Amino acid sequence: MPNEDMKVISVMTRKGGAGKTTLTRALISAAMARGKRCLVFDADPQQALARWATKLKIDDPLFKIEPLTKASELEEKAEEAYENDTADFVFVDTIGAAGAWADDLASESDAIVVPMMLSDDDLEITTDTFNWYVGLRERADDPEALPTFHVLFSAVPPKQSKAETKVEHKALRDFPVMDDYFMARKQHKDAAAEGFIHSIAKERRDSKNPLMRVHAKHFEEALEEASSILDALVGG
Repeated sequence: MPNEDMKVISVMTRKGGAGKTTLTRALISAAMARGKRCLVFDADPQQALARWATKLKIDDPLFKIEPLTKASELEEKAEEAYENDTADFVFVDTIGAAGAWADDLASESDAIVVPMMLSDDDLEITTDTFNWYVGLRERADDPEALPTFHVLFSAVPPKQSKAETKVEHKALRDFPVMDDYFMARKQHKDAAAEGFIHSIAKERRDSKNPLMRVHAKHFEEALEEASSILDALVGG
């Protein structure tokens, strides 16, 4: 029986180092923490997310990752997951290309999220991506059928510089920016070395070492943040 609740979320940016893979991994963790089945497509030529899962030998029935070499493949693969009810979420870590690739990707997505660091370079690239989306709506026969578009401030420091605050204000003026910020957290670096945030949080929480149990709350905070972002994406 088809899974009418399945959602396809694409993480898109054309700038390296903006936190695309880190965000994708955090969103997957937030979904898995709720017992949701996640089908993940790594379309980035570097295959960072797939290599991470292989290196750490991630083995979880809620997690499956595959490469995606053509955006047109997403339609068939997502439709198969939908019809056979094998996934609750489909996440796409994209190559961030514009043009036909991005158009095909958008046609199969429910939400697009663009991580943006608070820098002038990121602002410029995000402007290009946003203009692509506006153009896509103008070209589409049914603009309302397109995925929702969200800009998410990424790797946000606890204390922003004047330059970062200036970029923040420009982006808030020009883009549909999410209320939640994806903060710069040490826990995301730990996840890159150890595994999903929710798994690390549980390990710390269940540890016999009192100090490790204290550290668990920081992973739980990171997980709560990712869960709030996921809820906002699903809610449109």
